[in-house]
Amino acid sequence: MAAFDAVCFDMDGVTVETAAAWYEIERNHVLPSAVATGTPPPDAIRALGVDDAYDRLRSLDGVSLAVDRETFATLYEERVEEVYRERATLMPGYQDLLKTLAADGLALGLVSASKRAWVEIVLDRFELQDAFEVVVGADDIGGPSKPDPGIYEHAADQLGVTPGRAIAVEDSPHGVTAATAAGMYCIALRGDGNAEADLTAADTVVTDPATLQAKLRAITAE
Repeated sequence: MAAFDAVCFDMDGVTVETAAAWYEIERNHVLPSAVATGTPPPDAIRALGVDDAYDRLRSLDGVSLAVDRETFATLYEERVEEVYRERATLMPGYQDLLKTLAADGLALGLVSASKRAWVEIVLDRFELQDAFEVVVGADDIGGPSKPDPGIYEHAADQLGVTPGRAIAVEDSPHGVTAATAAGMYCIALRGDGNAEADLTAADTVVTDPATLQAKLRAITAE
């Protein structure tokens, strides 16, 4: 009997590479528009979700904000189409990987802390609408998103598997925390966009898509 029944993929940083685009937008658009006084480090909010980025800026000594949380989120919304329709790139070999895993009988999920509307742009652009049995965005659940485990517990329930028989592929500390707290086996993908992130809570850390894909094929075939 195989050890796993399902694989759940994160979106940003795993399914698609968006870190460089968001980092540039944060430096050139979000920070100049949001900060009233003080000078946050250029990478102060790098690789953070929108709410976490807002909270991080509010916590910095000597920094005050010119916008409320809702307006801050709008600064990101203004660039969503640019990031996901123009600048995002799909993980090399991703579609073949999904086909291989599905052919091996694994249920596939896409589990993102981004809004469902953002996720739908990626699904549409890269023709992934039929690749996943379950797609979950941050606003699809009735509670907090990552690092809370609820989003992965919800995904497992929708896939019809127990979390302990599912693999999560993540790239952020919040995502790793959510997956492991839900009871999933977690593989963390490290790249340029998260080079300094603490991913030690993951069961396995890999540093490139080819190694990730080989690892997934190996452990799902056991």
